Amino acid sequence: MPKPVSTPTAFNQLPIAGPARRLMALVYDALIIAGLWMVYGFLAMLITSTFGSLQCHPEALDYTPCVGGPLYQLGLLAVTAGYFFWSWRAAGQTIGMRAWRMMVANNNGMQLSWYQCTIRALVAPASLACLGLGFFWGYFRQDRATWHDLASDSEVRVLPKKGKKK
Repeated sequence: MPKPVSTPTAFNQLPIAGPARRLMALVYDALIIAGLWMVYGFLAMLITSTFGSLQCHPEALDYTPCVGGPLYQLGLLAVTAGYFFWSWRAAGQTIGMRAWRMMVANNNGMQLSWYQCTIRALVAPASLACLGLGFFWGYFRQDRATWHDLASDSEVRVLPKKGKKK
């Protein structure tokens, strides 16, 4: 059962995040994903060169037999989807969203379902692939909804600044 990310009325009263803020958070997330891909690539190369019958040729800088091909790319996709799904389901925020004080939830202020995460993860790359049109679509709508917000019935809100502790 989905849990509320905050009280529904409080979440719906927060300002909606604009496309520029979302893209900046995506830059942060891209750095995290690049690091996760490096760790995955290291582990994949270690496992295939140790247990697999593939012959890597490091002296020729040819690691293609060790890491490459559809199975490796499927693993990269799984690592990327896992990062976003875990972040959206656990806290409603990725690391980039946390840095830019944003949170994603469904329109009722509840955490995203697995279905919503899947739809969001499938439509967001298409939003970027169309030269960012899916993100900039938010500038033309009063509710600032992007393609992946509309498709997944979710919204991204800006969280208030935390007060300084004395």
